[in-house]
Amino acid sequence: MRARSTSRPRAPRRRFRGRRDLGRNHRWARATRASAARPHGVVIGAGVVGLHCALALIESGKFSSVRVVAEKTNEGTTSAVAAAFWYPFLTKTSPEEMSDRWAIESLRWYEEVERSDREAKTQSSGVEIRRFKFYLREQKEKPAWAAALMHHRELEVGEYDESRYAGGFEFDAPVAAMSTFLPWLLERCERAGVQFDWRKISSVEDVVRDSDDVGVVVNCAGLGARELVNDQEVVPIRGQVLYTTQDCGQGYFDDNPERLGYIIPRRDVTVLGGTATRGDERTEVDEGDTASIFEKCQDLFPELDASKIIGANVGLRPSRNVVRCELDEPLSRGARLIHCYGHGGAGMTLARGSALEVLRLALEAA
Repeated sequence: MRARSTSRPRAPRRRFRGRRDLGRNHRWARATRASAARPHGVVIGAGVVGLHCALALIESGKFSSVRVVAEKTNEGTTSAVAAAFWYPFLTKTSPEEMSDRWAIESLRWYEEVERSDREAKTQSSGVEIRRFKFYLREQKEKPAWAAALMHHRELEVGEYDESRYAGGFEFDAPVAAMSTFLPWLLERCERAGVQFDWRKISSVEDVVRDSDDVGVVVNCAGLGARELVNDQEVVPIRGQVLYTTQDCGQGYFDDNPERLGYIIPRRDVTVLGGTATRGDERTEVDEGDTASIFEKCQDLFPELDASKIIGANVGLRPSRNVVRCELDEPLSRGARLIHCYGHGGAGMTLARGSALEVLRLALEAA
């Protein structure tokens, strides 16, 4: 009887397949080098601007990872209180025409989101297109962004109160139910690979100390930039709104800077506004403002029903002389710092466009 061998069997010798193996190895090596070369990105802030910046970075494919660091979830941000309709409002950029470009880039993104929802017969994003009438106290030139809208026309005599207004225009624009849109945007970020770290930081350097391989830090702290980077140009503009279940059919806006009034119908509620008090940091509801808002909105829509008011809210818009969207001095360990804050009342309107600007700055700095 033959003895059974106790030695380990030899593995079969793998035949070298020439160029096929060399090609496979070279592709693996190139992929490894490319992954190592891509920087890690960190975004500070989880409002609508911060989430758009994180999404733009991760979807570009130029970053190996993107992480959002924020003290407040999106429900606790100013964005959650925003009336959230697309219109350049209470904001300035340098150069001025940059805000038009950002607004149009954002408009196209929201239109695509709304179109995708409509084709899928869903309302998952909370974005819809609504019609607005905008009444002018004095004649103004047609804005540059008007040509980008699907519908925009000047109001004819008889469509506005000539004793109060000099004219106006009608247009279709995206509106977002923020209670739906912000969670949807956060979830889209997560599906794309963005990670979230919910905590408070005292310095932009804190996020660099966490990791040796952070290449880009984007500061979207909004009003928090006053303390985070000691920017005293950031000033709150207090905005109070009311919510009603009454659908007024379309939106209305009075451009009187001394008597700000607007009605914005959304899928969840209709938003009545508003106030724009510079330097006012009160976050509690003011009953005097409540009465004033209702009066202004009833002037715009006389059929407004007080019995259908279901609540009120206050948010502090992060205003600045001009939006800060720029590359700053490098942080420790060579990380590049980009600021993107100070959008005032146009966070939703400019968010996607300014996020694409951040991406351009990040790739130039890399």
